[in-house]
Amino acid sequence: MKTYSIPNDRPAELGVIGAALQGKYNDLCSVGINEDHFHDLKARLMWREITRMDSEGILIGGETLCHRFKGNDTTKLPGLIDVNDALDACPSAYNWSYWAEVVEEKRKARLVQEVGLKLAEECGNSDNLDDLVASAESVVFELNRKVISDNTSDNRKESFRRLIEMLEDAHKGKETGIPMGFPSLDRILGGMRPGQLIVLAARPAVGKSAIAGNIAMHLATNDVPVAFFSYEMTQDELNLRMWASKSDCDLMGDILNHGKDHEGRLQTIGKASAAAPSLSKAPLHIIDNSSLTVAQIRSHARRLVKEHGVKLIIIDYLQLIKAGTEDRKKDRHLQVAAISGGLKQMAMELQIPVLALAQLSREAERTADKRPTMSMLRESGSIEQDADVILFLYCEDPSMFDGPNSLLKVAVGKNRAGRQGSADLVLVRNKTRFEEASLPQHEMWLNEKRKQQVAC
Repeated sequence: MKTYSIPNDRPAELGVIGAALQGKYNDLCSVGINEDHFHDLKARLMWREITRMDSEGILIGGETLCHRFKGNDTTKLPGLIDVNDALDACPSAYNWSYWAEVVEEKRKARLVQEVGLKLAEECGNSDNLDDLVASAESVVFELNRKVISDNTSDNRKESFRRLIEMLEDAHKGKETGIPMGFPSLDRILGGMRPGQLIVLAARPAVGKSAIAGNIAMHLATNDVPVAFFSYEMTQDELNLRMWASKSDCDLMGDILNHGKDHEGRLQTIGKASAAAPSLSKAPLHIIDNSSLTVAQIRSHARRLVKEHGVKLIIIDYLQLIKAGTEDRKKDRHLQVAAISGGLKQMAMELQIPVLALAQLSREAERTADKRPTMSMLRESGSIEQDADVILFLYCEDPSMFDGPNSLLKVAVGKNRAGRQGSADLVLVRNKTRFEEASLPQHEMWLNEKRKQQVAC
């Protein structure tokens, strides 16, 4: 059996200990040095004791450390000789950063080796290729983040820097998250944030796929890369909808269904053609595979994030995602729980928002005010737990749903990062486009509908 040497540099580890004993312990801690940076057992134990001395308020130095190790069995534990070796390895404390960089590189090398050996072991034990590939990609992606990321930075300070910038941007009226493209809704949510799982739920044929397509089109045509996983529609169907919305043309009615004469169809084609170049070049990646599991979605998503810089993932819709091999024999509510949990993990891992559409149960149609609740999400109670934001798309007044335009409401049922509220949107059916209900072009027909209600 082949043996492997473990990456390490004992003189560098002793150099770090020597620097800590000469007043650089705080500097070393500030760049992330901890026990994981020491492969040599005695060096690790010396660092552990130095950390304990610091927590106890004892002055860190060569003499005090030697006193702590007095009487040790030096064949296994550090002693006077080891402390002196550490001081000799770092004759000047000004070299502390050099030794810190060396031990950090060796720590990363050990991490890479550990992951490689783990993957090799899994190859021999796994019977499912898809699960093996998904697991390998997840491990390598996480390894890539750990190795490439600057481990010498103060993560907490960096977090506060980002928060300060976000608050300053919000104060100045700038966008602090990825916008959905509907100002009334974006004002409530503050945009979609990295790591969030956002669930948009509705009954069938209300317009959840249409609004998801609008969000994707709005972002992609503004150079924000989006990935769209479709379980219900083909790429051509989605592109046709977005084309109709972008060009402001009834492509289905005017051309495919011959709703206009020859001259009228030519005019529609000419108008639509003007919108085609910008839409076809937009960074929108559509995956129309209805057999994908969460693990396979995550595999696709990792590549899209790495290769194309995708900033948002949309899934249409959650309850259609196939269960993984291990979950296929479980009850359906447990399968859906694993799926929603997997989507939340993906959002956290990739640090981008995930917008997952979901279907509501028939119970949503039986409420007096027509407003859905989180308990009406089909097939699992875990969706409401895993989601950071839950949006409900529904028609409050059925008389406003019939006709070429429909008045719909988007209600924020859950929002971990802010307030709840609702926004009124109009679905222009023949263009498959949602618009703000407050726009002037909707004022006349909405007022007419309200007058009819009063008359009745």
